[in-house]
Amino acid sequence: MRALLPIATSLVLLAAAGCNKQSYKFDTKSPAHAGQGEVVLKVDKKTGNGTIELTVEHLAPPERIDGSMRAYVVWVASAGKDPHKLGVLEYKAKKRAGSLSATFSDDEMQIIVTLEKDPSVDTPTGVRVVEQDVIAPK
Repeated sequence: MRALLPIATSLVLLAAAGCNKQSYKFDTKSPAHAGQGEVVLKVDKKTGNGTIELTVEHLAPPERIDGSMRAYVVWVASAGKDPHKLGVLEYKAKKRAGSLSATFSDDEMQIIVTLEKDPSVDTPTGVRVVEQDVIAPK
């Protein structure tokens, strides 16, 4: 077991050297009370590519909030730009949780989650249940 410790430590250090990470915790807003989530931003030092991992727990099913609602949709807005769609939150009703993985390119942005009647919308039309400002790690 002791022989594996230096190897494991080296692997952790190598992984940390290749990627910067920043996380933000948030609570959802009305009408999606009680949701708690986290946004994790990672930037690969070598490529400059950024990834977003969004997770939310204790999130009511959309149709329980309003019978006409069908999905939580995730958007990103940057200064001077209209919000663009990152995707639909992959919602698991039994766990009352959702997640989304996506890429990003701006250093400063706002993550928005809306409650939508139609998950294929092109612009945010539903009520905003999350608005979280984030800054990418350097």
